[in-house]
Amino acid sequence: MEWKRFWKILDTAYRDDGPDHFEALKAELDQLPWFDVIAFQARFDEAIAAANTIDLWGAAYLINGGCSDDGFRDFRAWLVARGRHPYEAALKNPDSLADVLDGDPVDGFGLDAAAVRVYEAKTGMSDFYERLDREEKDLPPPPPEGIDWDFEDEAEMKKRFPKLCHLYLIPPEEAE
Repeated sequence: MEWKRFWKILDTAYRDDGPDHFEALKAELDQLPWFDVIAFQARFDEAIAAANTIDLWGAAYLINGGCSDDGFRDFRAWLVARGRHPYEAALKNPDSLADVLDGDPVDGFGLDAAAVRVYEAKTGMSDFYERLDREEKDLPPPPPEGIDWDFEDEAEMKKRFPKLCHLYLIPPEEAE
């Protein structure tokens, strides 16, 4: 699947509400033939892999008040599904996420499972992941790119993500 078509599907499906977003993405994917649903998921996984950076993980940690390995994958699924422009801006500068967030944590809402649900409904088959493996290179994910840093270091967070810190860090005097 061409990147332009991939991003158009995601941009059309985007909704502010997570469950609505999931259903809208399924509706968009339901318009595709089954083999394009698999190609879409291959692109989705490729975009998730490209977002595997230490700085994005740090931003996810700040935004969600902590972030495990699985939580970071869900965060990246949310980021990809958010659409091309927020995704590309966040890859360049994770602090740009402050422009599309409101101070609430984010959740992937299973958006990376929309394609498998549509495929199974279309075909009645449960071989989605076998077919996807043929489409993708089945390699273990590499470690996040970038130099590791302490996500608990508030000064470092403020230096890297000033706008996100404004949304997600509560000054001690306001927390009381």
